[in-house]
Amino acid sequence: MNQPVTPSFDVRVASDAQSSVVPAPLSREARLILAVDRFIYRVARRWLWVANSAGALMVIPPLLAPFLMATGHQTLAGIIYRLFSLVCHQMPERSFFLFGYQVAYCQRDLAIYSGVLALGLLYGLVRHRVRPLHLRWAAVLALPMAIDGFTQLFGLRESTWELRVVTGALFALATVWVVFPRLEQGFAEIRGVLEERFDRLAREGRAQPLVSR
Repeated sequence: MNQPVTPSFDVRVASDAQSSVVPAPLSREARLILAVDRFIYRVARRWLWVANSAGALMVIPPLLAPFLMATGHQTLAGIIYRLFSLVCHQMPERSFFLFGYQVAYCQRDLAIYSGVLALGLLYGLVRHRVRPLHLRWAAVLALPMAIDGFTQLFGLRESTWELRVVTGALFALATVWVVFPRLEQGFAEIRGVLEERFDRLAREGRAQPLVSR
């Protein structure tokens, strides 16, 4: 006895019915998690901009403080001096002067922070061609500052502004070369994980993808 053949339109109807299933709405907790993930993704994409902006905040105000003093804005300049006294001894004999007033941190700190900012901006141009510096070589670059700083600290000798600037710049180079490429690798992995997660949720109809394909 021949079995009846199911009409093809039944298959289409079943398929249409299955595809028309609306996903359950996300809970408030799930929506919060997705919002946090989106924020993390934006940071992961723009981490270098964030890092260089922070670097600019460590370079510009200390250089601005002497100008503010010279132009009669002592209150604002005083705030800058007090803030940066938290990270620097601000000894006049180890600091540069602009417009007749002391920069808000010492010569070595100026070399370190301005070096990190300059190298961070440069890294943005070559970020895909720079591999992380091995920690052994980073220690070699940082060693001159350690020797110069500790021998001065213990009164064995007095450093010069040239040595403070050079050793601070070498330390900045070690910092950027060690940290920034590793941050780039780590944030790239974070971006990949989040893009895959949101692509899956988009296929399920539960979220918008992070990146337009």
